[in-house]
Amino acid sequence: MEKTYEYVTPLLWTYIDHRSNQIDAARNRRHSIDAQDRPALEEDIAELTLRLDEAYGFSLVHIEKMDKLGMESSEARKTLTGLLGDRANELSGRIDLALERIDRLGARLSDTPDNTDLSVLIVAAHKSMGTNTASMAVTLGLMDRLELPTEDYRAQLAEATRDISTVLLDRGAAASLISSATGRLMTWLSEKGPGLLVKLLLFLGILFVFRLLSRLASKGAERALDSSRLDISTLLRRMIITAATNVVMALGLLIALSQLGISLGPLLAGLGVIGFIIGFALQDTLSNFAAGMMILIYHPYDVGDMVDAGTVFGKVNKMSLVSTTILTIDNQTIVVPNSKIWGDVIKNVTAQALRRVDMKFGISYTDDIPKAEQVLMGILQKHDKVLDDPEPAVKLHELGDSSVDFVVRPWVAADDYWDVY
Repeated sequence: MEKTYEYVTPLLWTYIDHRSNQIDAARNRRHSIDAQDRPALEEDIAELTLRLDEAYGFSLVHIEKMDKLGMESSEARKTLTGLLGDRANELSGRIDLALERIDRLGARLSDTPDNTDLSVLIVAAHKSMGTNTASMAVTLGLMDRLELPTEDYRAQLAEATRDISTVLLDRGAAASLISSATGRLMTWLSEKGPGLLVKLLLFLGILFVFRLLSRLASKGAERALDSSRLDISTLLRRMIITAATNVVMALGLLIALSQLGISLGPLLAGLGVIGFIIGFALQDTLSNFAAGMMILIYHPYDVGDMVDAGTVFGKVNKMSLVSTTILTIDNQTIVVPNSKIWGDVIKNVTAQALRRVDMKFGISYTDDIPKAEQVLMGILQKHDKVLDDPEPAVKLHELGDSSVDFVVRPWVAADDYWDVY
């Protein structure tokens, strides 16, 4: 039995060497075949690599059985340790090369997206990457059983496969991964940091300057509206001032983003697509917005006016492009969508400077009609808020079933309507 084990050991090393040579020969064929044949070649390499990994695993099992039988296995263990160390180093380099190849092919494909050969080569490169990472995982498992150090290799494997779970339980591997990431970050900062800092300062500086310009634009728009004779609503006034501020800030933001190297064309196109989607989802809100724009343009009422709009009567307390807030006579706050207002009759009872108060009073058929008319006119003439021009009217209106009715119609300032009434 012992002689059999002793005889098998060198055969294992020969087999491993043979498989390694087969894999190397297959890899050397990569540059002499067409791109369309590369995926099939990578499948062959993956199959050969699987057989090689099985041979390494069988070698370790063979050594462990020799130990159980009390046979001398130190030389065989030393040989396998060297082979696995060389294997891990080789796979580490191949994983780095595979990552570089994938990045390089991806960059070329982005320049020539219609190149089918590049697409095939990228698929083959990912297959090669998967073969090497799978073999590395097997190799590291065997090295762990031999109590060999694997921290750096596990950190590389976790980074290549984007699977951090492989290092969470291994403090050394986690520390190596953190150290590697920190080193690359420091290298990146030393190379790109100064330029990035200058761009960031320039970005903030441009935003600060345009912030000041937006305030000047706001004040300029406000002064221009104050000096103009345009009869515009409070909402339109606020909208013009806000638009002047936002336009300047939007221009400043676009200029600042361009200084960071951000392409504005795709950004604006993306915003357009997002705007279309949002507009489709918010059709009712856009309907209110459109009605608000019509109210803004035609100015049927303003803040502070008494209106009967959207079946609600009261004083306009607040306006926006989406809704109008009305404070009713009994002090209720009602928010009415603008589409409800613009699609219905709007009555603005304070739009005119003067209003006529229409009242009706009845007297008995036995009363003195001229005297009643004189008394009513006298009340109007003595009231301090009743206007002389236009002249108030007191007229016999109709002969009712049980009374003689007068209409009394004084003219007043719009703000005095309810007091006089």
